[in-house]
Order: sequence, then structure tokens, then C-alpha cells
Amino acid sequence: MELEYTYWQDGDFFVGFLNDYPRDSTQGLSINELEEALIEVYGIRQEEKEHLAAIRKTGKIRIPA
Repeated sequence: MELEYTYWQDGDFFVGFLNDYPRDSTQGLSINELEEALIEVYGIRQEEKEHLAAIRKTGKIRIPA
């Protein structure tokens, strides 16, 4: 599996975010550190997704014609 991300250098840090989660930026002192942090962000998001899936349900309602 590959994750796409966007990054830039800001002073001594590499800052970036996963393209699927643009609000969750993180940073590292190297590209490798940034990628490790991005993998952590992905893991956290997957745990949240599983938790919400266990809570949230969907339903249907019929509207009279």
C-alpha cells in the first residue's frame, strides 16, 4: 500500500500531510522522520474510522408517495 503526501521544507523541518487527510499536518527533521510521522497519522485515522464504524449505523425511511 502506498500513501500519497504533500510536503515542504520550513527552516530545519520537513512539514507535510497525507493527501487524504490534509488537516492533519505533521513534521520531521528529515524526510524519513516526516514519513514515520505520517504513518502514525494514518494509523490514528484508521483506529478512529474503525471506532466510528462500530458506533454509527445507517437506516432508511420510506416516504409515502
